Amino acid sequence: MAQEIDGKIYHIADLEEIRRQQLDILKKDAGNADAICELVCADALLCEEYVMDLGPAWKNVALCREIVKYMPTIIESEEKRVMGANVCHRARKVLYDHPRLSLRLMEIERDAIAGIDDKRAEDLEMGIDPLNDEIMRYSLNIMAADQKRFDDIEETGHLRKDPIEWTAEYEEVIAEAEEKAYALLADVPRGMGFCFEYWSTLRNILFHDYGIRWHSPAEMNPNVHFD
Repeated sequence: MAQEIDGKIYHIADLEEIRRQQLDILKKDAGNADAICELVCADALLCEEYVMDLGPAWKNVALCREIVKYMPTIIESEEKRVMGANVCHRARKVLYDHPRLSLRLMEIERDAIAGIDDKRAEDLEMGIDPLNDEIMRYSLNIMAADQKRFDDIEETGHLRKDPIEWTAEYEEVIAEAEEKAYALLADVPRGMGFCFEYWSTLRNILFHDYGIRWHSPAEMNPNVHFD
């Protein structure tokens, strides 16, 4: 896959190089606003690329943390708030299994939208009210998970998820566990049925390496056909 920006096609290698270049600039000039803008935009585009075709989605965690680190500085500038809100929105839409990090991205997105006039805010994918509703759902689910009140966790999608996915313990290790699973399955074709092999491998890693009992989407949704 590739991203088209201002008529120019960027592939993953291009975006990774852009990111490296901006990080080098920021090592010498930590407050360089142009470099920060280029960096967070590259981060968001890479997040979208890494989830394509069962790609290395675990890499999105570090990229989203980078966005969270730099974005508050960006949205202080009025002309950068629309860009900042869109970056946070696009990145969090392809960030999986990290509710606390997703919540932080939503909060920054809300801060950016709050500083935009109503006419410009209409161009954004999510308005302030639905975003506030989603922030509240995430906050309540995280609180319930922290207090082990798993029955109080509200589903946020069409499929049921194991409530353990809302816990800090799961969030802290899942990216590493996913990377291990993909390494073990490196030679397995990414065709029909791969998801079951992947979920089984991931479940074993979570249990044996981290002591976490996790139920896969197939186990949580027995009446749904997965391929």
